[in-house]
Amino acid sequence: MTLDIRGMAAGDIEDVLALWRATENLGLDEDADTHEGIAAYLERNPGMSLVACEGETLIGAVLCGTDGRRGYLHHLAVATTHRRQGIGKALVGACMDALKRAGIPRCHTFVYVKNQAGLAFWRSIGWQGWEEVGITGMSYNIE
Repeated sequence: MTLDIRGMAAGDIEDVLALWRATENLGLDEDADTHEGIAAYLERNPGMSLVACEGETLIGAVLCGTDGRRGYLHHLAVATTHRRQGIGKALVGACMDALKRAGIPRCHTFVYVKNQAGLAFWRSIGWQGWEEVGITGMSYNIE
């Protein structure tokens, strides 16, 4: 497999949305997670959100951005046919590199409590949880 991780572009949005819609336990927001909403997010956080492609096929995606103090990852997803190959970990690592270059010391993501596979993934790559109502927040110190 030849894996290409690159910045998410406006031209990727429809494929990214299709991947997210096909991913179990991934909560999309009907107002923000639209073509226009994602395009605006990419503009506000240039070069941080990523896609993973095998040839011309999009097989992974993650939104990454910052409020100037903390980084945030949203909607990390890898196609079911390509899981357990290190793609999710590679996407997260590339996001952490982008946030580190921007001087951001900590990153958060949010995972549904019922998403045990997702929680196990984040813990397996060194993230620590903090419990809130209905979700588990995960954070990672970028060194």
